[in-house]
Amino acid sequence: MIAEERLLYQRIAERDKNAFRMLFDTYHAQLFRFAECYVCSPDIAEDIVQEVFIKLWENPNIRISRSLRSYLFFMVKNSCIDHLRSIKLEDKKKLKLVEAQIISESVSVNIDPEVSLKIKRAIDELPTQCKEVYRMSVYSGLKHAEIAEEMDISVNTVKVQVFRAKKILKERLYSLKELLVLFSYIITKNKI
Repeated sequence: MIAEERLLYQRIAERDKNAFRMLFDTYHAQLFRFAECYVCSPDIAEDIVQEVFIKLWENPNIRISRSLRSYLFFMVKNSCIDHLRSIKLEDKKKLKLVEAQIISESVSVNIDPEVSLKIKRAIDELPTQCKEVYRMSVYSGLKHAEIAEEMDISVNTVKVQVFRAKKILKERLYSLKELLVLFSYIITKNKI
């Protein structure tokens, strides 16, 4: 770390608000643009940068071996990656929720009719073979080998069609935030 950064960081470690303000003013805009390139959202980028500065303020005794600037960019990059991973997990949960909705038609679960209609439409819009394979898999609970035998296609074709259906549904139903609420409801209900 260069002498100027070391002195600034030492002042921050001593809880000097002016030094922290100087650090914030120097790097905020650069870090924000960097984060925005990763997450493609100004609001999320701002939140990530703010959290990095808060962590630095709350943990002033962190050992920084390289430059303070590099450390800040490294923290922002890792926070952006964590955020993107969490979105990916959220997408998987939404897809599982769609499957739970389909299966739940035989179970009494109160689902918003509008959400249910959107899910049914998305399934109906699947390509013919894809829709048939997906319904047999999810509605009937048949195994891939059973579907392959019944439809006179290969097991690999069944796997590909199920994967394709899930991907298409994930894309078409991405905006249904209600799905996550329902998913957490079903999980909570099943744990009781």
